[in-house]
Amino acid sequence: MSNETEQTTDRDSDGGLVVDLWVRRPVCGPRTTVIDRLSALRTAGVLDEFSVTTWPEEIALTGDDTQDDLLETIAGFEDWAADRGLSLRPPFETRTASLLVGDSEDVLTTPMLLAAAYEDGDLVGIYPCSDGTKTWTIPAFLDALEAGEERTPTGAGTDAVLPATERPTS
Repeated sequence: MSNETEQTTDRDSDGGLVVDLWVRRPVCGPRTTVIDRLSALRTAGVLDEFSVTTWPEEIALTGDDTQDDLLETIAGFEDWAADRGLSLRPPFETRTASLLVGDSEDVLTTPMLLAAAYEDGDLVGIYPCSDGTKTWTIPAFLDALEAGEERTPTGAGTDAVLPATERPTS
């Protein structure tokens, strides 16, 4: 399944808060709830923009069917998290899938939802993520934005909540 962008964004256009939401199909239930909340935050001026991109449930890591651009994006997310003592696993999981012809391939299972937050063009948060003790979720991130705060994942096992006027830039 190809990626389909539902809304586009230019992260560097005005330096405000932008959220990229990655979702599995079908886009219904909790996924539409998150999209509706992002839309309300954009209307309220809390977000400058957001985008919604669908991704497949699994991405082949071996063979001819790999999606290198998408795997590169995910690797960037994982590097950002690792640099901060955080992990995106789960919800990303690597496993071996059996094929109908008796062969197998390694696949990366994607989460149902993942949000990447950018400020001034820099990645400042990925949701969900965990430090092994605490998990930062998309609903909690949106709750904090609605309250005028930004939830920022940290690797210190603490829940850093900063006022909107003191958001980090990296």
